[in-house]
Amino acid sequence: MKRYLLVFPFIILLLLIGCAGGKSGVLPLQGGAGTAIAESIPSTATRAAAAPSATTTAEASSTPTVTASPLPPTIDPTYFIFPTNTPTATLDPSLILMRIVSPGPMSKVVSPIEFIAHIAPDYTGTTRIEMIGEDGVELYRKVFKTYSNIGYFTRVDEKINFEINGAAEMARLQISTLDGKGRLLALNSVRLLLQSVGDNLFTPPYDVQDRTLLRYPKKDDEISGGTLAITGEFKPANNLPVILDLLDDEGNVLGSRLMQLRPSDGKYQQFTTDIPYQVKKKIPAMLVIHQADDRIDGLAYLFSMQLKIGP
Repeated sequence: MKRYLLVFPFIILLLLIGCAGGKSGVLPLQGGAGTAIAESIPSTATRAAAAPSATTTAEASSTPTVTASPLPPTIDPTYFIFPTNTPTATLDPSLILMRIVSPGPMSKVVSPIEFIAHIAPDYTGTTRIEMIGEDGVELYRKVFKTYSNIGYFTRVDEKINFEINGAAEMARLQISTLDGKGRLLALNSVRLLLQSVGDNLFTPPYDVQDRTLLRYPKKDDEISGGTLAITGEFKPANNLPVILDLLDDEGNVLGSRLMQLRPSDGKYQQFTTDIPYQVKKKIPAMLVIHQADDRIDGLAYLFSMQLKIGP
């Protein structure tokens, strides 16, 4: 009995070792798994070396994130199309010396004509209304005095009677003023078709602008140096040359310039010219710009401006 008691612990020990040996058949699998897990967790150095590729893989497989950024301002290219520096006529009442309101150019009229004109304050004086036939014969003439209304135009309203020999005739109707020394201050005209019988057919008047728009000189400027430089725009009445005269206080010509512009097209044409002169002291002077009629003898238009010139 004692022998069995001594052997029993030994048998228990063998069974325990046997169980341990059975587990050892399983442990490699666990150990293998543990080894695999350990190998899948790199060391710090390995993680540092493998980090770029891991990041690249993550970036390639992830959905890109769109970050909002401010858009640059859009510029309309039309704002860079700058207008050309072409002077245009300016509606300035002080530049309108004398305007014929009615009848308009090339109106067909029968006697009597209702003639209406406006005269600028500085260009009133001895006023003449004349109508010249195509053969140079004076068909109507009236001379009277007009007076300045400071800040307002002087209105001229006249009924003109005429007689012609044929059924119809071309004529020039004009109005002009002279100063106290007999110098012509301003003249404007319209060409009409006179009819012995029939109905009036009126056309619109010319624009509310003078044919001459000067940028230099300005009224009452003081000029010195022996040369008067002139810059401006002119709307020709026809294709004849434009003449610029510089007159002294007595009407004597101190200098003159003939200017040929492009053919008349009803638009303003820019010009730059100069008039040499000689004086010994500062004197009042008058710049006169005029153009003749290309069909009927006489002037079609005249503009004047007061200046002071010196040596």
